[in-house]
Amino acid sequence: MGHTAEEHSFVAEDGLKIFYRTYLPGRQTGKSEQERSRVVIVHGIGDHSGRYNNVVDVLLPRGISIWALDLRGHGRSEGKKGHIGSFEEYISDVLFLVNIARKSKEEGTKCFILGHSMGGLITLYFALRYPQLIDGMIISSPALGLAVRVPIIKVILGRLMSFLFPSFTMGNGLNVGMLSHDEGVVRAYVEDPLVHDRVSARWFTEMLNAMEYVNSSPEKLNIPILMQLAQDDHLTDPLVSEEFFERLTVGDKTLRVYEGLYHEIYNEQEVLRRKPLEDLRA
Repeated sequence: MGHTAEEHSFVAEDGLKIFYRTYLPGRQTGKSEQERSRVVIVHGIGDHSGRYNNVVDVLLPRGISIWALDLRGHGRSEGKKGHIGSFEEYISDVLFLVNIARKSKEEGTKCFILGHSMGGLITLYFALRYPQLIDGMIISSPALGLAVRVPIIKVILGRLMSFLFPSFTMGNGLNVGMLSHDEGVVRAYVEDPLVHDRVSARWFTEMLNAMEYVNSSPEKLNIPILMQLAQDDHLTDPLVSEEFFERLTVGDKTLRVYEGLYHEIYNEQEVLRRKPLEDLRA
C-alpha cells in the first residue's frame, strides 16, 4: 500500500539529534479523519523506523497515528553506531517522543507503545519507569532472552571491555537469514544503507543489565499488554518471554504465539504475517 511519512527530529538531553517519522490519518487523502489512538514504535538493534510499513498499512486506515523514532546510533539519528553509555539514553529518547506524541492528542485519545526485539525490552523498561504515560503496549519478539546462550567467558570479557574500552564495537552476530521466511525482506535488510550490524562493549553490558532488570520485575507492570511471539525465533528466546508473560499480574494481558514464524513477525511472508497484523489491529 505505502504511506508517506512526515519527517522530524528533536534534540536529546545530551545534544544528539534524534530522527523520527509520523504517519497521521487523513494526511494521505486530505480528508479530516477522527484520530482514534496513537502508537509509538520502538525498533530493534541495527534497525530503523522505516521498516514498519506493514504495521503502518494496517493501523493508519483505522485512524491510528504512528510515531516512530530512529534510536540513537541507528538509522538517521546521530550517535556512534550501536553504542550507548547507558540504557537510560534509550529510555530518555523514547520518553521525549512519547511526550511529543501525547502533547497534541485530543482528550480521550489513547497512546500505546509497540516495541520489537530490543525495542520490546526498551518498551517494558519504559513501562516500569513511566506507567502513567502509556495506555497499553504491544511487545513483539522481545529481547528478554537470547536464542543462543552467551558463553560465560564472553560475558566476562564483555564486562571487562565495557569497563576498559566501552565504545569498542564489533558485529552483532545476528543471523539475518532467520529474520523472515520472505527472501525479499532479508535481501532488503542486507542492502538497506540505514541498517547496521554494530554493537559496542558498553551496549552489550547495558543490554544484559536491562534484561536482568525487566525479567525480575513482571509483577510491577500494571499496563495492558499484548505480547506477540514468533514460535520459531532464532534470535530471541520465546520461552523466556512466555515465562515472563506467565508471571505478569496485570489483569489485561494477551499472549499470541505464531507457529513456524521467524523473528520479524510483521515482515514475514504475506500469508504468515496476516495473523500477527490482524491481532495487532484488533
